[in-house]
Amino acid sequence: MATANTLERIFSVDYKSKMQPIVSVCKWGKKLGYLNGPEGVTIDNSTGDIYVADCLNNCVKVFDCNGQIMFKFGDEEGEGKMYGPIGLAICRDRILISQRSACILNYQMNGEFISRIGKRGKGDLEFQYPSGLTFDEANGEVYICDSRNHRIQILSQELTFKARFGQDNLKYPLDVKLTKEFIYILDQSNPCLHLYNYNLILHKSIISRGDGLQLMNPYFFYIDNSNNILITDFLYNSISSLNSQFDLMHKITLTNPSGITVDNRGRLIIVCNGGQHHLNIF
Repeated sequence: MATANTLERIFSVDYKSKMQPIVSVCKWGKKLGYLNGPEGVTIDNSTGDIYVADCLNNCVKVFDCNGQIMFKFGDEEGEGKMYGPIGLAICRDRILISQRSACILNYQMNGEFISRIGKRGKGDLEFQYPSGLTFDEANGEVYICDSRNHRIQILSQELTFKARFGQDNLKYPLDVKLTKEFIYILDQSNPCLHLYNYNLILHKSIISRGDGLQLMNPYFFYIDNSNNILITDFLYNSISSLNSQFDLMHKITLTNPSGITVDNRGRLIIVCNGGQHHLNIF
């Protein structure tokens, strides 16, 4: 998570009006440096490397901090077979990848396969369209959006099942983030943010309809240490920026944004799906 003032530049009117990428990787296809349906994106803060879930190419592409392709990974067969990667979470010395084949893949940062977690189903450690996931640095736990099971699953540091929650309130959770006080969950089917406490009890829901925050097809989001929030909206072709009181500050126009993060240099990293297939650095 970024420092408290990371989003100051992004929240400014001047930035909004002049927003142009300093790097844009916009090649579509199957070659090494090309993208095809990118979904999630995350940063290795120790190196600045950018990891992109290249969904329709069934792999993860790794770019350096300047957007230059370094390598890709994703086994084509066997236990490590990658099919439709969506969400990414760096967990200390490894990276976890959710994918459409209803499991979580555990890889080393260099792309070496470690293990496969879960299978398709409705039980514990079973998934239907897992998507966004995040890592709790304090205790090593992993939170996973189990989208079509309408819930969040929590795995232990050893990647065994620990808990599940949200079935009564969540319709199609797509992304999850943690702050000191709350678990933030972005729900796509009923576009809103849900805040749960760490007793796994719903604290409040920020509904997108009506005045202020309005979303049509939210995808992923980013939150900084001051609880400022950026949400990508795939169908509205926009990024909504909210302050910690959930007031809508800006809507930034960008075609088909999906994954979003901010690096340690305060640069906004966005991948675009749909007809764009871009990796943009602002």
